[in-house]
Parts: sequence; C-alpha cells; structure tokens
Amino acid sequence: MPPTIRILADKEQVSQAGADGFVRTAEQAIAERGQFVVALSGGSTPQHLFEMLAEPLFRDRVDWQHVHFFWGDERSVPPDNAESNYRMAHEALLSK
Repeated sequence: MPPTIRILADKEQVSQAGADGFVRTAEQAIAERGQFVVALSGGSTPQHLFEMLAEPLFRDRVDWQHVHFFWGDERSVPPDNAESNYRMAHEALLSK
C-alpha cells in the first residue's frame, strides 16, 4: 500500500489529525494486542499534539493503562531541564 500524503493548513490541523490518528491506532492496537506501544518524538514539534491528547475529547477515548511510552531521542539532560524531551511530554501529556 503506497503512503498517503496529506497537506494540512496549519499546526492546529496537523495536531488534530495526529490526535485523531493516535486515538484510532490506540483503540485498534489495544483491541487486537492488548497494548499500544508508542515512541515519542522530542522537540517542540509534537508539543501541541501532546496537549490535545491530554484534553478530554481525546484523553477519554484511550485506555491509558494499556499504553506504553518510550522516547526515541531523549537528550542527555536531567528530566527537569528545559531541554528535556521527557519534561515537555510530562508537562503536556503524561502528568494529565
């Protein structure tokens, strides 16, 4: 199956599409395999997506006890450092 390329107008639409895809994929993975394994990206690009996933509209549709997070590019800094990808993900999503 060839990849699908979607062109979206702005960061809000990209985050919305990402959140929709995350939830849909989580539901399917948990139903089929009992877990959803996610490698998180760092930097500022995914921050708005993480914030959207923490909102009730998306948060309440995911069975979070079956979601396992990993970091794909964590920097070698303490978790509370401003440059920490963990810190950003924790503040935007995981702590919620």
